[in-house]
Amino acid sequence: MRIKLGFLVVLSLGIGCVVHTTSGEPQGGTTGTTVVTSGGASGGATGGEKIEEITLDDGRTLTLRHSAPMDPSIAGCADGTREAFHDPGAFPSIAGCGASWVGEQSLRTPATHVPCGDEPYSMCNRPTDACAPGWHLCGTSGAVDELRGLVSADQCETAGGGRYSAAISHCASQEGCEVGGQYACYESGWCSEPVCCGNDCGEFGACADGVWPGRTHIPVGTDQGCGRTSSVRAGGVLCCR
Repeated sequence: MRIKLGFLVVLSLGIGCVVHTTSGEPQGGTTGTTVVTSGGASGGATGGEKIEEITLDDGRTLTLRHSAPMDPSIAGCADGTREAFHDPGAFPSIAGCGASWVGEQSLRTPATHVPCGDEPYSMCNRPTDACAPGWHLCGTSGAVDELRGLVSADQCETAGGGRYSAAISHCASQEGCEVGGQYACYESGWCSEPVCCGNDCGEFGACADGVWPGRTHIPVGTDQGCGRTSSVRAGGVLCCR
């Protein structure tokens, strides 16, 4: 999430809140945040891409790569840039999209169709509004094969800096680690956390075999389920078509 307030940009990365300023000087009233400077476009960015090196609250550095702007129908992200699964040629039907929304919401909440994202900096009414028209938040139908059929475990784990959540909990029921073809989007409790792709996903939830055997990741933390999660926890979203 980035909210542009004059020269102040606030970026929600899923782990705390990181504040970028043009000077690097702390800003008054930014309690509970870390103030850093962002280099914007930097080494490694090509063809209109932008790479950001961001210092998180725990001292780690997160590298976010924003693709060059493209038609949203190709990008899969409503703002026309991808933050994960960057190459639409290699990944024509899945994209990782930076997104931010107010409060805790279900990742399956119907879209309002108001475009949003992090390029330009805008809040989403609903998580799935970060997906471009003709795209949807991956897992909305509950079909596990949508994810399995589009990317491998390796591709999910190395999708890009940050973390990106699907609208699907990570096992078939809340009474064990049953693996199946159709999953719900639970609000809380056992196995409720959403499936996550990206370099900054958490290790594993209660059931690591849910989508990719032994390698099904969730966002950081176990206190917010797919059916009620914040953008701070989810990071961004996975969009599919």
